[in-house]
Amino acid sequence: MKGFRSILNEFWNGTIEEVKKPTAKIIKSDWFHERPKSVTFQRLLEYHDLTPQIQIAVSSYSELITGTEMTIQSEDQGATDFLKEWIRKTNFYDKLEGLVTTVLICGNGLLEKLSASNIEDVMEVDMTSIISKKRNLEGELLYYEQRQDQGKIVELHNIDDFIELNLTNYSRQAWGRSLFYSLAVPRTTGFRTTAPLVEVMWGIEDAMAGILQNNAFPITTITYPGANDEYLEKEAERWRRYKPGDKRVQKIKPEIEFFEAQGGQGKYQFITEHLEKTMEIGTQFPHDIMTGDFTSRASSETTETIVMKRVRGYQHYLCNKLKKELFEPILEQNGFNTQDIELEISFTTQNIVELEPDKVLSLFTSGVITIKEIRDWYQANTGMDMEESELKALVDKKEQDKADEMEMQKKAMEQPKEPPKKEPSSKEKEALIAESMMDKQLKIQAKQFLKSIREKKKDYYDV
Repeated sequence: MKGFRSILNEFWNGTIEEVKKPTAKIIKSDWFHERPKSVTFQRLLEYHDLTPQIQIAVSSYSELITGTEMTIQSEDQGATDFLKEWIRKTNFYDKLEGLVTTVLICGNGLLEKLSASNIEDVMEVDMTSIISKKRNLEGELLYYEQRQDQGKIVELHNIDDFIELNLTNYSRQAWGRSLFYSLAVPRTTGFRTTAPLVEVMWGIEDAMAGILQNNAFPITTITYPGANDEYLEKEAERWRRYKPGDKRVQKIKPEIEFFEAQGGQGKYQFITEHLEKTMEIGTQFPHDIMTGDFTSRASSETTETIVMKRVRGYQHYLCNKLKKELFEPILEQNGFNTQDIELEISFTTQNIVELEPDKVLSLFTSGVITIKEIRDWYQANTGMDMEESELKALVDKKEQDKADEMEMQKKAMEQPKEPPKKEPSSKEKEALIAESMMDKQLKIQAKQFLKSIREKKKDYYDV
């Protein structure tokens, strides 16, 4: 952003050119103000507060976006120190975390500069009080509309005092879309409007609770055939006084019948699974990472990579927005030339690699770390406070096992291989076939000889 002096110099030198305006205008309909489409900011906050599937998605994304440290670098160390001190004094990081959470829920967030001419502090605007905005045909913002005390609607024309953050920004829409926007808006099919999927899920959870309660506490009827009203009243009072484990002596055996749901325990399983997956896709966050329902480690790692790419993309947008509309104006107001200092804002990346004990030992044998660092690692990650002598013995044993394994592999490679069996020639095959046929013929002759002997013995005994 250019300072006042540079703009004034350009004006006197005649270098300022008229800003070109687009010939394509934004779409306007019958309304005068542009309100959030189909669902208000207040309703989105209610959906978030009452739905755990949405809460875990929003809190996870918010922690991933703002959980890493924001770094500030520039060519002027004085400018860097000034911004860091401003951030510390205004408690800006905590305010930024709340603002990012609001943007994820509402799709939009407003950060107000308490004084545009001298930005000493910033404050998040309550998005439930913002009801609409007004833009001209070129899409330039003119003012916001805010509902204040006693329903009074106020137009906020000092738009330079506000920094607007959007979660989505496509097709020149007036407002960004919430993280779970597709779950929070009603849909029209034919001539019927369906409830938002969030409310559909609420209804299903209520129905499931009702089914469980009906099965746990079914309707029970007790019938005494032929009994008069006086007898029934006495028995009803007795049944009311009974406690679990009580015994009774009775003359007439009652007929007791339970009315409960029959079958259908797995009837709605497919539907509930479909809606659960729809909620996961609608919040754009893989809940399976939290519940541990992944079928394989590879799918978990792939999904986590996709999530982190989205997080880094929004971090990049956030850094550019804060740099241009907040940090550079602060520096210019305090006498710094933003074109010379080359300010850079970024978030640190999470590149921590989880090590296993074998990997730690191999790092020591490679000379990368010392025996003391191994001891500190074991104490921090396993709670084991091992002496250096024990660690040295463990490392030696690991090295010996590795050497023994390599020696066994070497011996296995040095052993002579058995020569491949020679394929018999055609004459040898014919000889083997003839030999097998002779064996079969001899067996047949032996069977015929034994059979003839049995027949002769039989004739002899018959005589």
